[in-house]
Amino acid sequence: MLFFFQDYAMIWRYSYTVGSFLTGLSKLITNNVNLVIGHVDQLLKSNGSYQTVNKSLVEKTIQELMEFVVIEPVNTEPTGLMRTLKLLVTAYNEKLESSIRALLPNVDRPLVQNVVDAVDGLRELNYIYKVIMHYYKLSNKYKNPYLMMQVYMLLPILKEYVNALNGAISTFLKGQPVGDAAGPLTAYRFVRSCSDVNELTHNIKDTYIGLCNFEGRKVYVIKARGPGGTVGSLDDGITYLIERVGVKPKIIITVDAALKLEGEKTGSISEGIGVAMGGIGVERFNIERTASKYDIPLYAILIKMSLPEALSAMPKDVESAVNDAVERIKRVIRESIREGEEVILIGVGNTGGVAQ
Repeated sequence: MLFFFQDYAMIWRYSYTVGSFLTGLSKLITNNVNLVIGHVDQLLKSNGSYQTVNKSLVEKTIQELMEFVVIEPVNTEPTGLMRTLKLLVTAYNEKLESSIRALLPNVDRPLVQNVVDAVDGLRELNYIYKVIMHYYKLSNKYKNPYLMMQVYMLLPILKEYVNALNGAISTFLKGQPVGDAAGPLTAYRFVRSCSDVNELTHNIKDTYIGLCNFEGRKVYVIKARGPGGTVGSLDDGITYLIERVGVKPKIIITVDAALKLEGEKTGSISEGIGVAMGGIGVERFNIERTASKYDIPLYAILIKMSLPEALSAMPKDVESAVNDAVERIKRVIRESIREGEEVILIGVGNTGGVAQ
C-alpha cells in the first residue's frame, strides 16, 4: 500500500510540474503568434496598404506552417541521400517564404525573410509542445511515473531552449543580428578591411560572392545575402567559384558560431581543421566533397557561445570576438598564402541584420 501511494505522489509531482510547463509554453506560442500577426499588420501599413489585416487568414496561415512537416528521405540506400536532403530543405524554405509572401505581397524581401525566420521558430516551439504533451498524456494514461520522470528531468534543458527560441522570434522580427550571425559579420568586416572590393555576378539564390585584395592575395568571400534572415547556399557558391569561375584556392577558411561547453567563455575562439558549419550536414558534405576533389585544405574558426546567445540578439562579447576572428583570418592568410595566390573565405550562419 505504501509503494502505491509513493508512486501516486511521484506521478502527481511530476505531472503537475510538466503540466505547468506545457501551460506556460502554450501561452508563449499564442503570444508569439499574436506578435507575428501584429508585425504583419505593421509591415502592410508601413508599405502604404490601408486595408485592415485579415487576422484570421494570417493566423490560419501561421497555424498551417506550424504544423508543416518535412519527411526524412529513405536512408537504407545512402547513394544520393545528400542531394535528396538538399532538395527537401530547399523545397521547405521555398514553401515557407511563398506562404509568407502571399500575406505580404508588396513588402521588401528582407522583411519577408525576417518573418519567415520568426515563423520557423514558432514551428519549432510548436513541435516541442506537441512532443512533451504526447509523453505527458501517455504517462498519465498508463499511470507510468518513470515515463513522466524522463520528461521532468529534461525540463531545465527544454526551458532554456524554449526561452532562447522565444527571444529569437522577436529578434528576427526586429531585423537584429543574432549570435549565429557571427560568421557573416566576420566576413562582412573582413571585406571592409580589404581593397578593390567587387561583387561577382551569379544566379545563386540568397548568396553573396565578393572578391577583394588583401595584401596582394585574392580573397573570394562567400556569405548569405543580407540583411534579411537567410543562410544562403554556401556550397553552391564554392562549386561556382571552383568549377565555373576557375578559382584555384590554396585554402578554404570557414568561420561560424559554435556552441560552447559549460565553463567556456562566451566569445572565446577556437581554430581547427575542417568545415565550421552546423545544421543537418548537407552543405558541409558538399563543401568537403568539393575540397577533397581538388585537394584543397580546410581551415575553421569557431566563435563560442551558448544556445540562448546564438538565438538571441548578438551579445557584446560575441560582437567583440568577431574583430578577433577577422585578425585571425588575416594571420592565417599571411601564413598560408603567398602574394598573387587565391583563398576562399566563407562566413557561415544566419545573416539577419548583416548586409554585405
